[in-house]
Amino acid sequence: MSGGTGQERRPYRAPRGIRDVLPDEVPLWERLERTASRLARARGYREIRPPLLEETALFTRSVGEVTDIVEKEMFTLERGEHSFTLRPEGTAGIVRAYIEAGFPKNAPVQRLFHIGPMFRYERPQKGRERMFTQFDVEVLGSLDPRLDAEIIQLAARFFEELGLTRLEVRVNSMGDGADRDAYRAALRAYLAPRIQEHCDLCRARFERNVLRVLDCKNPACQALHADPPRLVDHLSAENGEHFESVRALLADVGRETVVDSGLVRGLDYYTRTVFEVHAPELGARSAICGGGRYDHLVRDLGGPDVPAVGFAIGFTGTLLVLRELGLLADVAVEPARAFVVAATEGLEREVFRLAEELRAGGISAIYDLEQKSLKAQMKAANKGGHRYAVLLGADELARGAVQVKDLQAAEQNEVDRAALVAALAE
Repeated sequence: MSGGTGQERRPYRAPRGIRDVLPDEVPLWERLERTASRLARARGYREIRPPLLEETALFTRSVGEVTDIVEKEMFTLERGEHSFTLRPEGTAGIVRAYIEAGFPKNAPVQRLFHIGPMFRYERPQKGRERMFTQFDVEVLGSLDPRLDAEIIQLAARFFEELGLTRLEVRVNSMGDGADRDAYRAALRAYLAPRIQEHCDLCRARFERNVLRVLDCKNPACQALHADPPRLVDHLSAENGEHFESVRALLADVGRETVVDSGLVRGLDYYTRTVFEVHAPELGARSAICGGGRYDHLVRDLGGPDVPAVGFAIGFTGTLLVLRELGLLADVAVEPARAFVVAATEGLEREVFRLAEELRAGGISAIYDLEQKSLKAQMKAANKGGHRYAVLLGADELARGAVQVKDLQAAEQNEVDRAALVAALAE
């Protein structure tokens, strides 16, 4: 029993679907973060860090009420009359920040990227967690088809940099304005005769937002609408030209695309170009990234009618893909450069001071905390992969010197303490 509480002690665990990233795994995550940041910055994107918590209405308005995210998956907090939600996706918060910062008026074209956690209350399964890290790229302020091609190329390059060589880029156009309305009418006419055979969710979506019917994951429903009308057949001349320009631009840089008329991104804000990157080797789970244009979301969230395009990549799924394809090489945690060894008992304070001197000079250093013998300390230094063992004994302390052993070259020399940092830096 715990002291005076009357409650039985139990071990605490992370909430279901939320896990720790332990020290041995961190280098793998850092590899993804470095790759994402490097590729984005090379194209002029600047990092933005929006908050984890936003007003619930932001996501209801942007993502759409007739979506699984809003209907089933949001972590929402109620405080008095206020409702806040942990962000389930990154675009809405970035657009909100773009408007609030005054960018539409002062500097409308913004290339932005973000790496951080998202939260969705869904059933945890392989590659899908309730807290997950996402790499978001957003370009706001231009309808130029070169931006569509640029972000598709960036998404594909991210995976290629990690070792995936057999990628398939699937594209479609969601249209905009009158052609979108014409497609909705055609899709409604196609679905209407058999809509009652669909699931309850599909029937509700048919009434509220017919495009979402195509998002249903129920195999029986998918079979009922296996050959829907093609959105690209309803595009206006302007939107059709935009779509073909995107494909041509990608072809110019050697990126072939496949038109997938069934590709309808699952959030309400998408317009014109939508895309997914696939790894065909994964079979039915081949989709590894998706995105597209959202040319009216800025307007819908209270700003001017400014076009935009972006994508998101989940790191959990990416690591799973790399592991399955044998591309997840172990990345070792880099050990401290120096292991400070107490060669004589009673020098704990001096060892601490010496380690701090090294750290102040830019040399990473650690020391024994278990009162091990000299032999055991040297064994720990070797086993830990440290480059140098810095030995301090009573005689060395009196002379103002240390013994430095290069553990790779198996060479040992006495070094003046005042010259130690420079010696190890070399």
